[in-house]
Amino acid sequence: MADIAAQILTEIRDEAREARAETREDFKNVLHRLALVESSMNDVKQRLTSLERHMAALLATVPVMNERIDRLEARVAALETHTP
Repeated sequence: MADIAAQILTEIRDEAREARAETREDFKNVLHRLALVESSMNDVKQRLTSLERHMAALLATVPVMNERIDRLEARVAALETHTP
């Protein structure tokens, strides 16, 4: 029985080596692709952070712009009341 098991193991040894080599190569490819995705996601994250900063700066100007528009509307209304 041990001779049969040894014979089978000997016969499949080369196939097992090839399968392990393929598996290593597959994992290498997958890990490389994951690294590319991670790099891309970091780039997107940096761009999003930059966009958030710019949007915050723009939104900070809204109250000032609203105040200026209100003052202009008041001046136009005052001019309209003084015009014959």
